[in-house]
Amino acid sequence: MKICIRSMLVCLLMITTTLPVMALERDKMRVVTTTYDITMDVTIAKEKGYFDLLGLDFDPVTVKGGTATIISSIGSGDVDGCFLASSGAFTAYSKGVKLVQVAGNGNRTFDFYVLKDSPIKSLKDFAGKKIANKPRPSGPWLSLRYDLDDQNVNAEVIDVRTEDLALSALLSGQVDGAIGEATFMAMYGDKIRKVHTSTISKYLYNSCGWWVKGSFAKEHPTAIKKFVDGILLARLFIHDHRDEAMEILARETHMDLSEFKFKDAYDLPTFDMPTTIYKYGLEQMVSIFEKYKLFEGDVNVDDLVDPRFSIIVDTDY
Repeated sequence: MKICIRSMLVCLLMITTTLPVMALERDKMRVVTTTYDITMDVTIAKEKGYFDLLGLDFDPVTVKGGTATIISSIGSGDVDGCFLASSGAFTAYSKGVKLVQVAGNGNRTFDFYVLKDSPIKSLKDFAGKKIANKPRPSGPWLSLRYDLDDQNVNAEVIDVRTEDLALSALLSGQVDGAIGEATFMAMYGDKIRKVHTSTISKYLYNSCGWWVKGSFAKEHPTAIKKFVDGILLARLFIHDHRDEAMEILARETHMDLSEFKFKDAYDLPTFDMPTTIYKYGLEQMVSIFEKYKLFEGDVNVDDLVDPRFSIIVDTDY
């Protein structure tokens, strides 16, 4: 199946590159983008000109103010789509702004670290220990809170604003464990080690993705098809040209690759090819969010999924 997918993507690229750009019917799309590594498929699709080759005039938009501002921009019609965690889509839904997911993002995990010589071996050993983590209602908070509750572990969780502050607290001995990022092992692999991966990471991360306004999806399906095809071409590039993809990511995120003592320890997201929407993951997140009272009202997952552009996974995985 992977060979077939690769062949189709290569054929798509060959076809688009042999046609004059203006020969294709043009579509337009304004999308709120980010510079996270889990959204680098869109960054690279624009960088490499894939959207343009496919006939999509792609207009990336940067907003300040977080999820609330993004939802407001989409609700007002200023933009057509965005990258959001499932929590943002649920919030938008509860506020009457209907978004549909057209492609899931790369598979990442929420990981927790300890010092290399720490006696902590697993989540069970977090009992009675200080763990630095981002505050409620963030994804890192939920990823740890859920596992602590599930395994009846009583740890002292210290709120920090960023993962970098969590790492600083760990390295300075202020805490026993900390939430981490992909860069941490690449930079400090001689000082820290990963001790726990959240059991709900697959639902938290897989349910994130690229969302568009419901009305835009109805009126402009060809634009979305070109957008998703551009993502696919970018994911193929990331898979085949890891070093160049890393350089593009570093430039966009102002990341200094020279600081990586263990460059190979940096794990790029594993992007699905073809694109996938984890409907089951969305359903699990609705249930978990309801348990922790993280949004108001009811959410119907069927209303949040557009099945025309990606494979739908509606069973456990």
